[in-house]
Amino acid sequence: MAQRLDMTNIPLEWRVLQKGGRVFALLGKATDAGIVPFEAKDVRRSWAVTAEFGCIRLERLSGDEHVTGLEVFLPSPFSYDYGIMGMSGATEITRTIFGLLPAEMEELVTALRGGSFPILGYSDPELKCSISSTVIPGRWPHVVVSNVAQYGNVVCLETFVRIIVSSLPNGHLGVRFPNLQGVAKEILQLMGTQRPGLPYYKEMLDLSIADVLATK
Repeated sequence: MAQRLDMTNIPLEWRVLQKGGRVFALLGKATDAGIVPFEAKDVRRSWAVTAEFGCIRLERLSGDEHVTGLEVFLPSPFSYDYGIMGMSGATEITRTIFGLLPAEMEELVTALRGGSFPILGYSDPELKCSISSTVIPGRWPHVVVSNVAQYGNVVCLETFVRIIVSSLPNGHLGVRFPNLQGVAKEILQLMGTQRPGLPYYKEMLDLSIADVLATK
């Protein structure tokens, strides 16, 4: 049986958690210096950085989440592959965590590419989405839309998908981009899924939980 988060005796990062029917990734604890391992003592006290449907969120975890034996792996300088460590055929869990499969991400940017961009991006240090200002953790999948960094060329997956869908009347991705027939359904499902927590902004770390609840 999976161990409860508030009873674990080891720091956790990049692990898959389950609470009821919800499955999501715990990336770690949010700090001013970046993401560090999350411990049982951090439950209800610190911001957890979570990932679900490709969206990075800040959450206060309750402790009754269960730690599964699954771990997340991310792209490297040699491969843009990502998914669930040591688990073949984990298609649905990978979608639940990342939103799109690696092949679907590649298909998306290839179908939209005009000239050299957009392309899939890679970065060891964390980045900031140039449009939404949300934090993109190091190595997390994202999109680069130009080679002019000073004007803002990094876009997180969530924002990229929102822009695509909102710019097309009635979201007819498959009609406008025939090469996206296979992935259009998954993209539109991402837009209709509720995500717990708050967007991962550095400024949120300075707010108390009472301040956060008052703004919801």
